[in-house]
Amino acid sequence: MKYERVTRRVTGLKRYSVRIVAATLAVVVAGVAVFNAVTALPYKRGLTAVALPSSDAVFGAYLGPAAKGANGLLAWQQFSLTAAPYALDFSAGDSWESITGPEWMLKPWQRSGRRLIYSLAMFPHQPADAPAVSELRLSQCATGAFDLRWVELGRNLMGRGMSRTILRPGWEFDGSWYPWAAHGRKQSYVNCFRRIVTAMRSIPGQKFQFLWNPAGGVNQFAAEEAYPGDGYVNFVGVDVYDVSWASNTYPVPAGASEADRQARSATVWSNKLNGRSGLRFWADFAAAHGKRLVIPEWGLSKRLDGRGGGDNPEFVANMIQFIQDPRNGVAFALYFDADSAHGDLHRLSSPTSPFPKSRDRFRRMMERVL
Repeated sequence: MKYERVTRRVTGLKRYSVRIVAATLAVVVAGVAVFNAVTALPYKRGLTAVALPSSDAVFGAYLGPAAKGANGLLAWQQFSLTAAPYALDFSAGDSWESITGPEWMLKPWQRSGRRLIYSLAMFPHQPADAPAVSELRLSQCATGAFDLRWVELGRNLMGRGMSRTILRPGWEFDGSWYPWAAHGRKQSYVNCFRRIVTAMRSIPGQKFQFLWNPAGGVNQFAAEEAYPGDGYVNFVGVDVYDVSWASNTYPVPAGASEADRQARSATVWSNKLNGRSGLRFWADFAAAHGKRLVIPEWGLSKRLDGRGGGDNPEFVANMIQFIQDPRNGVAFALYFDADSAHGDLHRLSSPTSPFPKSRDRFRRMMERVL
């Protein structure tokens, strides 16, 4: 793992730079090893199978695909004041070659030494595909038609020394925006997920783990109805963005008072935390199944339609507090530090972030995490 010069705040607002030398690197590597051992063990709310200190959760970020993301994480470490041992990325879905681990995708992560969380498309797809095409391909996956493709992916990862990759097949399946959407075909989704896991686990020497990842919140159906089963899942994940379509939340009306803005933000957070398929629901679900909760994507949001909370330091503070609370059993959480192609803004670490107040709050809170 590569580490650069890290700038840290000290007493009296003075700053100093510390080069992480071999001894510090050894401590970090040892800490990551302990973390990986702990994440294999169950977590139970109230009946704790593992004693989890407040520093157990690992923070990280997504900053873009492949080489862009790998390089960006070096700057993220300086910004966040923490090591980032995990790397999130997404398979392109335009072809099987893009899904089964192309060199341009895997090589930068192999070189980085980070543990890849690979968001895996369940089959090739195109934007113009009719729903019937996606339904056919999902059913083909469910009956084993693509098993050799998953073996190919596993071998590609093994060949690059990435046998501990965490696979994230068919993420956010309870929404309507991905072609593997499980609404009306939950059993096909479940069976496809199981085929992927079984095929990749058949490779000698592999240590792959698998992340089952609903979108979170109220979507097309209750996501737990498409749970593949404890034998096929290592982590339960949920994605959390500061967005809302509920009444009296976002968008905040022009000219609204600060008190009104804060009240709307508090309502959104209450829904994210306590609502149907909210954070507490998934923390309890994971604990009940002996799994650790992870948050592969979380972030602020500034949207063209106004449905994002914008520069919202309270959301950042609430998320960090939830992640750090050992009762929630969070193993790792990755901030989505990249803007979307269709205009949603999430960038936090950049000096030109559209969220300057939240950026400052994040930095100040992360100093306390250290």
